[in-house]
Amino acid sequence: MSAQPHDTRRTPEQVRASLKDDRSPKAIRAALPAEDHALFDREYRTALDQAKVSYDLAPVQEFQTRWWMTAVLKADPDEYAETLQAGERAAEYYERGERPPGATRWDDAVDRQTRERIKRGQ
Repeated sequence: MSAQPHDTRRTPEQVRASLKDDRSPKAIRAALPAEDHALFDREYRTALDQAKVSYDLAPVQEFQTRWWMTAVLKADPDEYAETLQAGERAAEYYERGERPPGATRWDDAVDRQTRERIKRGQ
């Protein structure tokens, strides 16, 4: 299934399913809200221009990955707004030098455990 234009009649699950197998720039753009199209287009052209000059597709791949994640996150506008609000609240705690409630203390041991779980497919 390929991504269809972002449309409030499609559920977040349908938008995300459309991006599961098709991560092309065309599919990603179609899944984004209209207000993101101009920025997407500018960044896409910039990534292509960088790739042309450097003979390296990394800028395009990084662009695609970043915008694919954005499209997946923005598939559910309410969930996306809640995520942004949670981030803002966490930032307020950190600005005061405090750890937000429920935050995990990240250190090398947690990093190792996480990487091991990923390798095991958990």
